[in-house]
Amino acid sequence: MAHPSRLSAVIALVFYLISASAAKELRSIFDDLKAQRTLVYTPEEEAQHFSRFKKELQAKSEFMSSDKMGDLYDETRPAIMQSLVDEINSKQNTWTASTEQGRFYGASIGDVKILCGTFMNGTEQLKEKIYPPEDLLDLPDSFDARDGFKECEDVIGHVRDQSACGSCWAFGTVEAFNDRLCIKSGGQFKDLLSPGHMLACCNLLNGCFALGCLGGNPTSSWKWLFLVGLVTGDDFTPSVFMNEYAGCWPYDFRPCNHLLGGANYRACPEVMYKTPSCATSCPNDKYRTPFKEDRHFTDDLNPTQFYNTDSIKREIMTNGPVSAAFDVYADFPTYKHGVYKHTYGEYLGGHAVKILGWGNYQGEDYWNKNWGDHGFFKIANKDSGINTLVLGAAASLH
Repeated sequence: MAHPSRLSAVIALVFYLISASAAKELRSIFDDLKAQRTLVYTPEEEAQHFSRFKKELQAKSEFMSSDKMGDLYDETRPAIMQSLVDEINSKQNTWTASTEQGRFYGASIGDVKILCGTFMNGTEQLKEKIYPPEDLLDLPDSFDARDGFKECEDVIGHVRDQSACGSCWAFGTVEAFNDRLCIKSGGQFKDLLSPGHMLACCNLLNGCFALGCLGGNPTSSWKWLFLVGLVTGDDFTPSVFMNEYAGCWPYDFRPCNHLLGGANYRACPEVMYKTPSCATSCPNDKYRTPFKEDRHFTDDLNPTQFYNTDSIKREIMTNGPVSAAFDVYADFPTYKHGVYKHTYGEYLGGHAVKILGWGNYQGEDYWNKNWGDHGFFKIANKDSGINTLVLGAAASLH
């Protein structure tokens, strides 16, 4: 009879040989896919890609065809690569791409796709607002709502973070509505409104064309503001730090950076968060205003749509920022400063933002201050479909 220790040693050796063989085969598969796509890596980028590819492949339980293996390779590719940045900067001079993107350091293309949660189709026909010619005279060459509405500067300029959730469709609407409510109140209302409330409750069961963290349609979210209303809610606040000033429904997910995290940010998870459950009472039990009384509404059942560039400008100057949606391509996450124009890379998904000014269009993203120009970006007029779904509605003070 074999001695137990010898048997254990034999089993360990066999396991090691199998593991070593599998690792060698996996590396061979990765190198073949790399050769097919002719990607140019830095050593750090290649190590990051192989590590993520290996991790996600090992998590798969089903057989993978060569095509699916290729798809996985593409999804786990680093979102920010030096060769991509160099390619973009060599092709144009209107904007600067950079690898210095704390929000996406270590992120994969698949991670960025998670954030692009706006359904660009399925929008019902909306009434377009076109300002009369006399209202479009003498529009300034540039305008920033933070300067134009000084009493609401802090609200308009507040940069939020959707975290690892495709909730941009909610953020774009909530942020624009928040600004408009502050402006209409003459700066009296400066509380932050809750994208978490909209994310959890504006869903198919409640008549919204939205699937929580899996995405949603901005038209539905604007209608929901009229029909249901929105409670207040600060950025993510740990339960132990909840107080009466954090609002009724603070955002459910932490701000994050990928891989190494960063100052004041934890590392983002590699999987999408699950959509929070809808509630009809404030998750923050220290907030004093009852849920029903805390809701804020628009005056319009259907949002107004704006196509005309000058009408968009006049609307922002008159009533405040508007929500917008556009097509995101692989070059956009590399944006650092300048006026973005799609230059290079594949389509990643639809994304919602708010437009707060122009010279060219100036927008706010929801990827925290460690992305882009401290959380903001400029995009060329009509680029990437930025004009196709510009929406707004009048805030109600009642």
